[in-house]
Amino acid sequence: MEDRFSAGKKVASLGIAVNILLLIFKLTAGYSAGSQAMIADGFNSLGDVFASAVTLFGSLYAAKPKDADHVWGHGKAEYLASMIIGFSMIAMAVYTISGSVGSLIEQSTLEFSWWLVGVAAVTIAAKASLYAFCIKKNRQYKSVLIKANAQDHRNDVFVTSGTLIAIFLSVLGFHWVDGAIGIAISCWIIYSGFMIIRESARVLMDTGSDARTLEEYKDEILRIDGVDHIDSVSTKPVGAKIILIVKVSVDKDMTVIESHKIAKAIELEMMHDRAEIDDVIVHINPDLPHV
Repeated sequence: MEDRFSAGKKVASLGIAVNILLLIFKLTAGYSAGSQAMIADGFNSLGDVFASAVTLFGSLYAAKPKDADHVWGHGKAEYLASMIIGFSMIAMAVYTISGSVGSLIEQSTLEFSWWLVGVAAVTIAAKASLYAFCIKKNRQYKSVLIKANAQDHRNDVFVTSGTLIAIFLSVLGFHWVDGAIGIAISCWIIYSGFMIIRESARVLMDTGSDARTLEEYKDEILRIDGVDHIDSVSTKPVGAKIILIVKVSVDKDMTVIESHKIAKAIELEMMHDRAEIDDVIVHINPDLPHV
């Protein structure tokens, strides 16, 4: 887990540095040329700086070891941080929509500028590189924070590509496209924010594993000698991992020691080669007639 959180810190630190530079370039170019699409893109980079900072602090806190007050560790800090990122994306997008709507109402014109084209091209290249880096790290460590950053960088590639289209269309006199793309950019950011919030909320609200995964767990448990039948199997997320809660019935005449051995066998079997399981809690019931 230490490598996982170290990867999150690397992703965050790189994101902060790159996004600060892009923020300066975009807002300078956007306000100079009067491009609402570029200004919206610039404020999106401001949100990216905040998101990377939240990722950094979230990774640092989530990496803290278990203690008396957090017996399952601090892993959910990742999901709290990613939820904050989602809300910040939505707030920033709502703000930029107002400027784009105003541009359409006032029928503002956009002056073509190679400076705008250059900033957009550099942004696309930088964000594509960051996206590739984050995806590589997410495949290694399955971190919701790294995944949220990857999605954010991917969105920026599409967003800035839209800005670039608006810049070239302004040459043909389609100045309204700039405001329209600014609105589209903001709507895309809002959608992405909601998706990040939804994924984080599933863990924070203790949403268990899907039915297919639970069936796989049940099949594995039933292969263990001494298990008469399964009463229930459920999971509780604790950060990136889960606690597996198992209730099984055994022979009612079995000794406590024998039933304990079965419980231990279930624990060892389910934690063997399953990185997603942090702990297994087994409750033994006597196999009594069901009423």
